[in-house]
Amino acid sequence: MLSPIATSLSIVFVSLFFGTALLAAWRRFGVQFHAVFWALSFIFSAAGHGVRVLGVIWPDYQSVMAMLACQASVGSFALLAIGFRARAHLDHRVVAVLWALFAATIVVVWSAQPLEWRMAARIATSSADALFVAMIVFLPSHAKGLSSPVRIALTFFGLYILSVGIAAWMARPNGEIAEASFVILLSLGTPTGMMATGILTLFILAADLAGELQKQAQYDYLSKLLNRRGFEELLAARRTVSKGAGFIVATDLDRFKSVNDRLGHSVGDEVIRRFARHLQDTAGPDDLVGRMGGEEFALFIVSSDGRDVLERVERLRIGVPALYPDIDLETPVTASFGVVRLKTGESLQQAYGRADTALYASKDAGRNNTVADLGEAA
Repeated sequence: MLSPIATSLSIVFVSLFFGTALLAAWRRFGVQFHAVFWALSFIFSAAGHGVRVLGVIWPDYQSVMAMLACQASVGSFALLAIGFRARAHLDHRVVAVLWALFAATIVVVWSAQPLEWRMAARIATSSADALFVAMIVFLPSHAKGLSSPVRIALTFFGLYILSVGIAAWMARPNGEIAEASFVILLSLGTPTGMMATGILTLFILAADLAGELQKQAQYDYLSKLLNRRGFEELLAARRTVSKGAGFIVATDLDRFKSVNDRLGHSVGDEVIRRFARHLQDTAGPDDLVGRMGGEEFALFIVSSDGRDVLERVERLRIGVPALYPDIDLETPVTASFGVVRLKTGESLQQAYGRADTALYASKDAGRNNTVADLGEAA
């Protein structure tokens, strides 16, 4: 009797540890809400193994405790799957529906007790748990999914869960194996699987948090564009892909200070956001758009055709006033642009300096203009 109790108690403590750690990570570090689903998954696991212990201690209530333990196991894996789908921004209602169906099946099996009810409940629980693990393993590749090692690890865990269902059938009365063999299989694999899953979810949260911190270091909070640091870091990679063929565009909003002074900083922020979206919406897949500070922005356009780039920039410039039909100013919001071709071996600072010079030449020419140095290939 002590071995099942010791195993279940160890799972209770391990599950509570991971559940608490996941909740703390969610509250302390502001990770996304899927961490709460994962925390609840481990709390359900702790509750399930807790009632198993109570069933051993009080045999008169063993039947209902076993049923509740099966329900907790199905709930634990359903919440795990919901958390992974929420992390991938996928609908998780199908998981909730399946959870309800399996939960109802277990209640029916327990109340009607067809054949050997405990065997039937174990098989239903194993099938549900394995299905939910499969729904994690086979998350679509286009979503925020899992790395191959994680998928492989979860696949083995799912296969183990299926083996528990097979063993439950084999451990039926007069079956191929004894009940003690089933308990041994459950005692060996379940704690290992729960610990591995807990460590896995914590590692995923840590990786997501690191990625978010890196994003915050590279992106501007207001415009959602690259900041100066991010623009410089990614430009090096883009120049490698484009083999150096490209143009730097410097641009800023004309008379932006008057927008803030007359209408307030909240309107000024909205002007920045709309202009940023305008720049981003016209960027190509290999182009870069960044906010260099204040109302100043930069673009890196991958191209060897100077005239095509100039036409794109002109369309950008012409489209700016239409972004603000609801903003009441004496003159419409406009932007000025400076365009230069990147030279071989030229640093961003050098190229951006030349683009900035072209930008201010456009302002000197009356604003709402584009001045370009397209180089010899234009």
